[in-house]
Amino acid sequence: MTIVVLGIVAVPLSLLISQHVESVIQSEDLSMARQFVRLEMEKVNNLPYANIVSATASQYKGYNYDVTRAVTFAQGTNASQESLKKITVSVARSGGSDVLTSLVTYIAKNINYGL
Repeated sequence: MTIVVLGIVAVPLSLLISQHVESVIQSEDLSMARQFVRLEMEKVNNLPYANIVSATASQYKGYNYDVTRAVTFAQGTNASQESLKKITVSVARSGGSDVLTSLVTYIAKNINYGL
């Protein structure tokens, strides 16, 4: 009887533990991806406007993540006096196509807001 009761308790408990371990691994993965996307966005914010270009980094900082920076013009062009760049930074596992996280920002050249 003890073995039956122990078996009834052990099976759900082992499933619960395996789900917990899986969620901890996913949480760590997303946390690293968020740190890398923020780091890359900080780099973009500190670059001169002309140097903000599209780029891809495999094995980012030696970790198993790929970081992609996509830059497009939301308004104007490189030759325009005033322009607006849209920068999208995405992080995925190396070799994978599923984006774990991404951030978007806009950076303006020679555009004044307000009066």
